[in-house]
This record gives sequence, C-alpha cells and structure tokens, in this order.
Amino acid sequence: MPPIKEGDVVVSLSGRDRGRLFFVLSCDEKTVTLADGRLRRVSRPKRKNRRHVAQSAYESPVVREHLSSGAPLTDAVLRKTLSALTDGPTP
Repeated sequence: MPPIKEGDVVVSLSGRDRGRLFFVLSCDEKTVTLADGRLRRVSRPKRKNRRHVAQSAYESPVVREHLSSGAPLTDAVLRKTLSALTDGPTP
C-alpha cells in the first residue's frame, strides 16, 4: 500500500471517530493531521497517529489541488467532496 500523503482520504481505525472518513491536511513521519469539515473542521484539525488510520478506496484531486496550490481550503469544500465521494458510485 502506498504511503499516506497530503490530500488522501483515510478512515479512522481507533478512537471515538472510528469508521469516519477524513482528509489528510498534513503529515509527518509519525502523525497525520485530519479534517472532515463536520466533526473536525479545518480551523481545529485532529492530530492522529499514522497507525490509527488506513487509506480508503476514495481519492479526491480537488482537495489535493487546494493543498498543493496553497488555495484556502474551507469546511464546505471538504463536506461537499466527502459527500460526493461516498454518495457516488462505489470504487
């Protein structure tokens, strides 16, 4: 499995948010910073150990493009993108 990087969609494996999908906003060798626009907003992202998340089958070039270009990322963009990914055809 490829390493987790900024803009990836991951699923939480532990904690009270277990099973929820999140976008990776930033990462280092031990932790990732996550937000989904609802439970965890961009203004207050969640830091989580890499062992406690797994890559999902979903991916979104929209969020990755926002992060790489430095464009402001809003909670609305995260919510709409996650909703479109999960409500759309299964991967």
